[in-house]
Amino acid sequence: MKKYIFLLGLSCASMAQAQSAASDDSATDRGGDIVVTATRSEERVIDVPAAISVASFDELRQQGFLTGTDEYRGVPGVFFRRGEGDNDEFPFVSFRGSTGTDGSLSLIDGIPIVGPYEETQLYDLPYDAFERVEILRGPGSSLYGRGALYGSTNYLTRSARQDSVRAALSAGSDDFYRGELSVSRRLGDSAGILLSGVYEDNGGWREQDGRRVWNLFGKVDADIGPRTNLTAFLTYNDRLTHPTNAIPLDRQGNVIDVAGGRTAFIGFGEPFNDTESLFGVGRLTHEFSDSLTGTVTVHGRRNARETFLNFFDSFALDVDNGIVGFNGFRGSTRQNAWFGEGTLRWESGAHNLIIGIGGERSTVRSSERWTGQNGFTFECGFTFYSILVDFRSGQVINANDPCFVRDELLSRSNFLNTFWGAFIQDEIALSDRWQLTVGGRYDSFRRRADFDDLGGGGAGGRLVGEADAFSPRIALSYRPDWGQIYASFSRGFNSNFGPTFEWDPFQYARPENRPTTLDSYEVGAKGEALNGTLAFEFAAYHTRQRNRRISDFNPAAETDPTAPSNLVTYGNLYDVWGAEATLNIRPRDGTDIRVSYSHVAPEWQDYELGGIDLSGRTPTGVSRNMVYVSGSQRLGDAITLRAAYEWYDDYFITQSNNFEGGGYDLLTLGATIAPPAWRGLAMDLVITNALDREYYFFFGGRTFQATHATPGPPRQFRATLRGSF
Repeated sequence: MKKYIFLLGLSCASMAQAQSAASDDSATDRGGDIVVTATRSEERVIDVPAAISVASFDELRQQGFLTGTDEYRGVPGVFFRRGEGDNDEFPFVSFRGSTGTDGSLSLIDGIPIVGPYEETQLYDLPYDAFERVEILRGPGSSLYGRGALYGSTNYLTRSARQDSVRAALSAGSDDFYRGELSVSRRLGDSAGILLSGVYEDNGGWREQDGRRVWNLFGKVDADIGPRTNLTAFLTYNDRLTHPTNAIPLDRQGNVIDVAGGRTAFIGFGEPFNDTESLFGVGRLTHEFSDSLTGTVTVHGRRNARETFLNFFDSFALDVDNGIVGFNGFRGSTRQNAWFGEGTLRWESGAHNLIIGIGGERSTVRSSERWTGQNGFTFECGFTFYSILVDFRSGQVINANDPCFVRDELLSRSNFLNTFWGAFIQDEIALSDRWQLTVGGRYDSFRRRADFDDLGGGGAGGRLVGEADAFSPRIALSYRPDWGQIYASFSRGFNSNFGPTFEWDPFQYARPENRPTTLDSYEVGAKGEALNGTLAFEFAAYHTRQRNRRISDFNPAAETDPTAPSNLVTYGNLYDVWGAEATLNIRPRDGTDIRVSYSHVAPEWQDYELGGIDLSGRTPTGVSRNMVYVSGSQRLGDAITLRAAYEWYDDYFITQSNNFEGGGYDLLTLGATIAPPAWRGLAMDLVITNALDREYYFFFGGRTFQATHATPGPPRQFRATLRGSF
């Protein structure tokens, strides 16, 4: 706790120093933005008793946004690694010490988006349909349900109520091209319509690393009565990528010099990920009176994915003989989901009360085919679809083995998931200075899994799982003239159903289902000074997660060859202490500076894996210290210059904490050129990784050795010509 007091003192000292040097010019900052994610109420960021960051996608693109996870750059307490496939194929996003993407929830206009694996799949998100993003650090399950353990990300779609024509053309390094056209029209004083289309083609900086994305988006916003509003949108997203592979590491955790270097593809075939999604929403809002408002939301989505990938096989890595292993995976997944929710909001006197009930029904149809040398016999080498590649030449060396099979059907399944929940929250003004927020949510989940009988691949079968949970939240805030001080307790949870493949009775034993919960205790302060010249935010927190789902070797398989080889278990305990501090300074008109620092200290309290006690160890993939500094300066009426520096500390790569590394720093430079004579035209220039750092995202496996890494992109340049009319 002493270090958090020190950080708070440092924040206050910096604020005082800036106050003595700043001018009297007034300014606005992120604290004035209206957000809805943390409380489901429209509130200024500075008035929300929670840690939340907000940014527009126009700003993000000017700062170098290219693919999913880039929205998390500079967000205190959030660290990400890009896994096999680069970009947003298999990211590991850590909110406040969480160890994977299943620790946070993604929403679109407040609607939870959960994929077949019970976590967000960022490549399914239609980024080009979004106007802004709100990132909440801390549990959000009391309002949004499962998945919102450590944080939530709410992507807000573009507004239809404006008269504009927008167009943009981009080009850059590695054959990057992007075009955008949108038309928005107000229809009288009571309606608006928006239509947009985006096409992106990126050749990629590594071999077989290209991507192509289409997005079509339409939205209608209409007042259909004096007190009734209807909003509806539909977005279609078509995305094809060619994900490349990871690079092996030696026994000391150093990147191996493979044939062709860090830009080469070492693997089998031509991996791809072809996804198509259709996403629609209708929302009807009616004001029954000045104090009572009701909202009904319906949503449907369809996701279809065909993929062929090479998964890194750490068991087949043989550094001495120049061999790296992969598992060839071909999958087909179809998910159809329907979501409905009704809410009532009552605002009267000291109360802002919201209650709601909602549910979701989704079906998932999937199949898995595998390629490689397979067979748990001496003749086949006790292998699981292993593809052996000579990393010195790039040649596949076991393709002609008698046990080598191609696209062998291993699993085919149907899933039916049904979820429902009810919540209540009241924001109570105890006085002019004090506010109390209390609420909670109850959720119930059910999954039915049916696996086909594939003969030698397993007898198939049906499994049924159920789970329920209650998620309370309470926050007390004191609001002086400069901002607020708050303390809160909240609980996040996940159903722990996990990915569909973990329900295959042929491969996994699942004797029980138990949801995971996270209790979060947080204190914070946020505010403004000098008429908005300075804004600050500080938060310190402690979280405790129970019953995180893990997959381990099944002891029963040692004596029973018919038993599944994997066991899904629960029961471990995981603690995190952390602190975050942010300063936004605008010393004069046209100058903006932002500085943020975060410290995360996670530790397994009770964790056993593979018969080894890992209690007291730090989880893998969590950067403990992060620093972000950015600034912009307007020069006259024509040019704005930008720079952002981000630094991430080392993290543990192996579960036994034998290897530590992976820290890196990046510098991004940018400029916007928009002379008044251009009449609505502007040119954005951005250079990412301006210092051309060579850095990697590192991973380790069950072997307790650092095994592979994904290289980060080199220096890249992009230029965008945009116009608004």
